[in-house]
Amino acid sequence: MLLVMKGHPGSGKSAVARGLSRQLGIPLIDKDDIKDVLDGRAEDAGGLAYIAMFNVARRQLLQHLSVICDSPLSEIGGYTTACVVAHDTGARLLIIECICSSEDEWRRRIEQRSALRLPSHHITTWESLQDHMRRRAETSVYAIQEPHLVVDTYAPLEDVLRTIVDWIEEMCR
Repeated sequence: MLLVMKGHPGSGKSAVARGLSRQLGIPLIDKDDIKDVLDGRAEDAGGLAYIAMFNVARRQLLQHLSVICDSPLSEIGGYTTACVVAHDTGARLLIIECICSSEDEWRRRIEQRSALRLPSHHITTWESLQDHMRRRAETSVYAIQEPHLVVDTYAPLEDVLRTIVDWIEEMCR
């Protein structure tokens, strides 16, 4: 099974991905971990990070291990790659999209990041998130043909994880 996260920065997808990884015992590959290393060392660090993330996922799936990929999946190219990897490995692809319905909470999450001393490509201000969303407005909305669950991460994490695990079990029957 290939679980792929989708959502804007600060939407809660990484917290959900980490929680699912712990709860289900499934390896987690975070695109940002790869981009953190590539940023400033390679052109198109984000694109290369997606390629690396899905190459590692492919290897895990070929070993018959499920894997979680944590990324914004903000362009159809990433989604298409996930579909190809799932098809080529015989894995079931499930997309989990995270949103945060509370703007105040979303803003708090984004602004909390500034204390984490993250690499410069991370969004750490509400203004930079708004700019990011304007730039991604046309590319981040596309048709998803695979099973796709949208969860509101304003709810307690335990409730979100329970909803997702129940959905995964239903999808894998």
